[in-house]
Amino acid sequence: MSWIFNTLKRLAKKKSFWIVLIIVVIIVIVILNMIKGKKTVYTMEKVKLGNLVQTVSETGTVESASAIDLNFKGSGKLAELKVKEGDKVKSGQLLSRLDAGSLEIAVRQAQANVDIAQANLNKLLAGASAEDLKVTEETVNNARIAFENAKNNYDNSLLKIDADTTTYEQAVTAAQTSLDNTKNTYTKSVSDARQNLLTTLRNKANVANTSLDFINYQYNNLNNVSDQQAKSNTMWSYNLAMDNKTKLVNFLNKSDQSMSEDEITQAGATAITLFEQINDSLNNLFNCISSTVIDARFSQLLVDNAKALVKAEQTADSANLSALQAADQTYKTAKLSYTSVVDTATSNLTTAQNNLNSVLANKDVSTVTAKAALDSAQGAYNLAKAQFELKKAKPRLVDIGYYQAQVNQAAAARDLALNNLNDYIIFAPTDGVVTFVNYKLGEQIGVASTKSAISMLGTGDFQIKVDVPESDIIKIKVGDPVKITLDAYGSADVFEGKIVSINIAETVIQDVVYYKVTAQIDPTDKEIKSGMTANVDIITATAENVLSLSGRAIKQDETGKKYVEILKFGNNVEKVMIETGIKADTGTEIKSGLQEGQEVIISKTQK
Repeated sequence: MSWIFNTLKRLAKKKSFWIVLIIVVIIVIVILNMIKGKKTVYTMEKVKLGNLVQTVSETGTVESASAIDLNFKGSGKLAELKVKEGDKVKSGQLLSRLDAGSLEIAVRQAQANVDIAQANLNKLLAGASAEDLKVTEETVNNARIAFENAKNNYDNSLLKIDADTTTYEQAVTAAQTSLDNTKNTYTKSVSDARQNLLTTLRNKANVANTSLDFINYQYNNLNNVSDQQAKSNTMWSYNLAMDNKTKLVNFLNKSDQSMSEDEITQAGATAITLFEQINDSLNNLFNCISSTVIDARFSQLLVDNAKALVKAEQTADSANLSALQAADQTYKTAKLSYTSVVDTATSNLTTAQNNLNSVLANKDVSTVTAKAALDSAQGAYNLAKAQFELKKAKPRLVDIGYYQAQVNQAAAARDLALNNLNDYIIFAPTDGVVTFVNYKLGEQIGVASTKSAISMLGTGDFQIKVDVPESDIIKIKVGDPVKITLDAYGSADVFEGKIVSINIAETVIQDVVYYKVTAQIDPTDKEIKSGMTANVDIITATAENVLSLSGRAIKQDETGKKYVEILKFGNNVEKVMIETGIKADTGTEIKSGLQEGQEVIISKTQK
């Protein structure tokens, strides 16, 4: 044994011995582990009950609030304009509407159809009340009485013919006298109004010439005008007015007697338009003078004097326009009154003559008519009795289903009509001030128009524009609340806001499609500066008291259905199919398949 001990002692002094020994030990450990086998370790997560908030997060830069451009989705003539530049508006307020034509009629008709269908269903379900039955019974009695009266009328019809003849002859004579008197009375009113309008037109044509000369003189003396748009608009309105003045003079070159009614009407409309255009030109001229840069050549006194002259001319122009409109309206009213009363008197005469002719030419018809009325009364009496019996019967299930289907169909048609009509309406997306209105009533607006219909400025001082990828844009809608943090303040200060606009046109950045979304910051006491970096969390959906899991626990099979894995007895893994809802920052909503507190597998490892 001693030799073994001595041998080990010598080997222990050698370094190579220890290296070999360590290698042998490692090999033994590995072999033992392989013999022992690996163990699967699962990482689990419990199903939670709570509130979820789905957000879309983007980063942008704070900028001063700019004009919000509003456009129609449809095309047509501008039929309603509720605001003008400078007006304050509230969120959801109607601003403008296109002439939707048949769409508006379709909405009213669709709503009426819903009301009718619902009323019919309610009436069927309610059944006939005691009062209703009483009324129907009274209807039966009234129908019986009407039948008896019709019998008496039939018996007396022949006696009535002679009396009617005398009555209608007297009515014809009275109607002819009334017609003659009416024509004599109203002809003079029309003639006087016509002459008054012609006199006014000739007088105002000269006045218009003086106003146009004034505008031309003042325009040619403008100096150092900074508002070039107003200057351009001044001459544009002036040229339109010159054209209408020429048209008016051409009408008035004819004598009063030779001018037709249509020509007088056109001359009146042309004159009114002429003075409206003069007023537009004067307004723009006043803006030009107001924007004049004061220097040695054009002093403040000269500017003030020129503005005073323009103001005086504007006052005179308004008075002339009012006089024209009054004379034109008086003439139209006189003609309308003449036509109305003469037509009425003529109609009365025609009616009286027709009644007389009918009695004289159709004596036998009266008897036939009375017999027809008797037969009709008999039918109404029989129908009333049948309806009384029907009201006493209970409604059938098949009838209830039929009327409910009519309600549903009418409601769907109404919703479609309303959706189509909304393309022709602009509502204010937020509180603010209207800064510009690009169109006037009656103008045609197309979908492809390059300028907005209305521009407005939100009441918030600042806004943030962010680029949202197409994968998230469908989650966002105008009005969604937002949480905003600014790098300048840190994550502790959270600012409130909401989405005020979503561009319908895409923006391509490095071959990726984005859409520009604008968020408005609510008023705050904190000092915010343009250019600050902002982190925007758009709250697109919320769910309260729902089950949720992290996204790591949810899997998807080859058919696209969602499932999770749970452990059963003996560490057996079971697949459970689930239905998911919103995907929030803290987890995904579980609508069905799991219960609160249930554990699911997130991952597994081999040890």
